Amino acid sequence: MPHRVLQFVPLVCLFACPAGAQVDIPRPAPEEFSESLYLDVLAFAGQSPGENRLDAYLQIGYDNLSFVKEGDLYNASYEVTISVNDSTGAFVSEKSWTEQIKGISFDASTASGAYALVQRSFTLKPGQYTVNAMVQDLDSKTMKKTGRPRPVPDFNASAMSMSDIMLVSRLTVAGAKKSILPNISPNVGNLPNAFYTFCEVYSQTVVDSIRFVARVYNAKTELMLETDTVEYVKAGRNDLFMRIPHNALPLGDYALVIRAYPASKPHDPDAGFITGRTRAFIIRWMGLPRALKDIDTAINQLQYIAKDGEMTVLKDTVTIEEKQKRFLEFWKKRDPNPNTPRNEKMEEYYARVDYANKHFTRYREGWRTDMGLVFIVLGPPSSVDRHPFEVDSKPYEVWSYYDLNYQYVFLDDTGFGDYRLITPLWEVYNRRRQ
Repeated sequence: MPHRVLQFVPLVCLFACPAGAQVDIPRPAPEEFSESLYLDVLAFAGQSPGENRLDAYLQIGYDNLSFVKEGDLYNASYEVTISVNDSTGAFVSEKSWTEQIKGISFDASTASGAYALVQRSFTLKPGQYTVNAMVQDLDSKTMKKTGRPRPVPDFNASAMSMSDIMLVSRLTVAGAKKSILPNISPNVGNLPNAFYTFCEVYSQTVVDSIRFVARVYNAKTELMLETDTVEYVKAGRNDLFMRIPHNALPLGDYALVIRAYPASKPHDPDAGFITGRTRAFIIRWMGLPRALKDIDTAINQLQYIAKDGEMTVLKDTVTIEEKQKRFLEFWKKRDPNPNTPRNEKMEEYYARVDYANKHFTRYREGWRTDMGLVFIVLGPPSSVDRHPFEVDSKPYEVWSYYDLNYQYVFLDDTGFGDYRLITPLWEVYNRRRQ
């Protein structure tokens, strides 16, 4: 393999969509994911014709591991198994090994978002595969599993082709040497201003100039941004980096489409491209529920705790950037630990909103119901006394909050599960301002 000056620091995860010379504009709806245990894979051309390399990356959140105290520091040990099966389910390959995390502080072992990264490569022929990963903590013996289907294309089938796309959170250039830190999950919401993408371009001949165009589409397949670069492409393997300025994009799900066009010809989005790749990414902030993809909805849901004038400040904005900035400032004032990236107060609040939407939605969204209001403002009750089938009364529930020495009574006047609060609403609003 020829010497290359591209470095990956460290080996981490990437996320790509199926490969192929033809790239349809997708409907970007990336699956629910957990950054606590996240598996992703990336297909590159191999060194021999007919063989390719499939890199599997696994992000393992520290909350999956048991840290044992030794002296003043903490250690953890775990076993990782990554296996590959073909389209029929037949076993193809497997790699298993033991990892250790040694000599870290208690704060580091419990830090929100802390994780370990592991990677293994497999040499495979073109085809459809499924990659499965298992992590077993060696102290508690608990086991977590995850898997992902992945096609491996034939990169030699056309005169020019591209590898899968990697999201890059940091690119460092020192002379001819490039070091990149991949973004482990599809979420780029915590990256400021812009992120980079990396992929390899394979060409059978020298091409003086190729225009590579990156387009970002939202969940409605509306074009949100476009950027391009013209590059010299040598015969063989080429590195391609593109900068994606995503700071003006609102929260949501997106598709990134990168296509190659002859530099001398107009680049119609749907015609005339030589090759291309597509992948999904999302923009979400830590602490917000996964289902929340709209900054306006997030702001509306603050009406139960926002003080006089704060909702006006949040809504009285013209640009998305300013609206998001004011939203983050609202929560920064309430952050119990402002020196850490995690905002526990925001996480708790939107976790309650998420719970209300899942459990109290009837004719209205759960967070807009009376039960949702009480739950969001006061949290889960100490006890719930349900009376769904009383002979001489309509269905009702009594929520007791022992620490407040107070009860809230909800009556289902229609008989269809639409429980309304009998206790005056002002009582709830008064208590939420305390």
